[in-house]
Amino acid sequence: MFPKSQPDLMGYHPDQVDALLARIKIQFGSARRSLITSSIVSVARFDMVAGGYQITPVDSTLDKLADSLEAREIAEQMARSGISGVLNELHQLLSEISKVLDEKPKERFSGQKNGYSKSHVAELLNSIRVNRGKLVSPLPLEVRTRPLGSARSGLSKVEIDAFRGLVASAGHRQIALG
Repeated sequence: MFPKSQPDLMGYHPDQVDALLARIKIQFGSARRSLITSSIVSVARFDMVAGGYQITPVDSTLDKLADSLEAREIAEQMARSGISGVLNELHQLLSEISKVLDEKPKERFSGQKNGYSKSHVAELLNSIRVNRGKLVSPLPLEVRTRPLGSARSGLSKVEIDAFRGLVASAGHRQIALG
């Protein structure tokens, strides 16, 4: 399904990736089942093996699937219990996003060797704001998947990916609420 790395290069364990994708396929085939959520897909990690699946194509596919699952989960939540729960979640997410954006740039995220590029992260953050209770940002999938480069003395990938997840989740909720 995915291209494999050269035999001497590390990649994701194919059996683990395939097992996750099989669960996702079942989930998409039956909306009422609860085999997997967007949150699970977003944090999925795989063992690294020589000659495994290339990392970038797998990560890109999983980002798209998580994005689709999240939009679907929000629509199902609204159909079951109305807009109030989604609206409350949106307000909580916007509050968390605002806290990060209001921090001084050097205090927002921890440093990390081989982390994300500071300039790329700054560009992303400059495209996101909360204005009068509304999120102004790129589309959720773009926030989740925008390349952020790398730098020897970069910023924490885990922290920034978590923040990107918050922004994408808020974006999906705002879109669903119209």
